[in-house]
Amino acid sequence: MKRRGLILASLSVLIALLTACSGGMATPPGGGSASPAPGGADSGPAGTGEPPAGQVTLRIGQIPTVDGLPFWVAEAQGYYRQHGVDVELVNFRSAAERDAALQGGQIDGALADIIASVTMYSNGARVHITSVNLGATREEGPIFILAAPGSGITSPEQLKGVEVAISTNSMIHYVTEKLLLESGLAQDEIATISIPQIPLRFENLMSGTVKAATLPDPLASLAIAKGATVVRSDDKAERNYSQSVVIFTAQALEAKEEAIRRFFAAYNAAVADIRKDPDAFRELLAEKASLPPEIKDSWQVTPFPDAQLPGRAEVEEVVDWLVAKGVINQKVPYDEIVRAGLY
Repeated sequence: MKRRGLILASLSVLIALLTACSGGMATPPGGGSASPAPGGADSGPAGTGEPPAGQVTLRIGQIPTVDGLPFWVAEAQGYYRQHGVDVELVNFRSAAERDAALQGGQIDGALADIIASVTMYSNGARVHITSVNLGATREEGPIFILAAPGSGITSPEQLKGVEVAISTNSMIHYVTEKLLLESGLAQDEIATISIPQIPLRFENLMSGTVKAATLPDPLASLAIAKGATVVRSDDKAERNYSQSVVIFTAQALEAKEEAIRRFFAAYNAAVADIRKDPDAFRELLAEKASLPPEIKDSWQVTPFPDAQLPGRAEVEEVVDWLVAKGVINQKVPYDEIVRAGLY
């Protein structure tokens, strides 16, 4: 469980949640605004316009994906208020919009991944990784290399020289290379084609326009249900390659450290609830993350780990890969990008 032509009507509601790994444009579920409201003032009890006494507002950005479940459970269960912090979850249509809001100070933190976080930091954005969200173990939130229905491809060896659809210089790209290298392919035998928007990548795979593609859930599970073949998945890899992470700006960490500590206390309370009874939050996840109807009832809700720092080895391997690809100019030290001591 670890993470084109015309778009199917059943996928239209998924565009917002399926750009987290691609940075492509999308529309938030429910038709909500993708951009944060102007200002960023604290918001208190409904109708008062005043912040609750002693509470500080944290504005946290996310592209609504299955990774966001602890955020929504903490909100639904009232844990933010119980722990004395006002949390506003701000939906974005793309990673680019989310990152711009972080750098512009419109939000305090976000749900992202290590590659996006390191790239932003290297480009001058003062952001820090504060916790793993999914991916503390390799079984959490798997990413799949899939072969198109009818392609006849069932093993990594059959992908030598075959273009695998990815999003270039993303976590999807990173995991694809790692899995194929681990499977015995040489670097010059790995071929990729960039299709950043995940719904479009899904459609190209299912139509056979590309013979293989790398997808995260829930579209990976939908593709499998519709006849795609699993070639490799990172939940069965030799090492742990992919993590989603919670990040905060340096400014927020300096000015709102106590509020962030309270946020993580609420977050961990939500994680405990999910771990105790994952199915109790299936409907909430289906609503917030717009799970496809075809897999909604069979979807297994992932138990999330408690807040914890990503491993040094996982972060440093990502940094080395980004340097090798020329995405960043020099290594970002683990102790600079990661902020400890918040929970």
